[in-house]
Amino acid sequence: MFLRKSQKRKMTAAEADAIFEKAKTEEPLELEKGDIPAMILAALIVFLPFILVLSGAMVFLWWFITSVWG
Repeated sequence: MFLRKSQKRKMTAAEADAIFEKAKTEEPLELEKGDIPAMILAALIVFLPFILVLSGAMVFLWWFITSVWG
C-alpha cells in the first residue's frame, strides 16, 4: 500500500491460476440470518451521502434559476 510502483510485487499467472483452482474446491459462503439487512444498511451508509449532496446541489440550482431568473 505504501510502496512505490516499482517496489510492489506483481502476481504471476501461476499464482493466479493456483488461487482460481483453490476457489473451485472451496464451498461457497452461506449467508447468515440478518446478512441481507446488514448489506442494505452498509450500502445506504456508503451511497446516501453522495445522493444527498447531488440532490441538494440540483435543488439549489433549481431554486437559484427559478428565483433569480424567474
